[in-house]
Amino acid sequence: MEIQFTEVGGVKKIVLVGRLDTAGVDLIETKFNAGVVAGGRHAIVDLAEVEFMGSLGVRMIIAAGRDLAVGGHRLVLFGAREPILEVIELTGLGEIVPSVPSESEALERVST
Repeated sequence: MEIQFTEVGGVKKIVLVGRLDTAGVDLIETKFNAGVVAGGRHAIVDLAEVEFMGSLGVRMIIAAGRDLAVGGHRLVLFGAREPILEVIELTGLGEIVPSVPSESEALERVST
């Protein structure tokens, strides 16, 4: 699992690559939380290169979304491929952390 942080228009952008399974989450969770939550601002997560998302990946994203919401900030997912979209839908993740098709829609969603 790889993680990269950049910034787009004052919004933290996180790119995830690989598998959000037990091993993948173990590798990036501390870095993900430090980069997303500790930043204290809106964040978007690019899931285009995520091949698999298990329950620990869902939990990690929910926790970060809730932590950001406490500070009045939003977390939005984007770019998920079909297998990941199914996980988002089946787990109800999208009810807590919105998921949209594109980066531009994610940026729009955190701005409103």
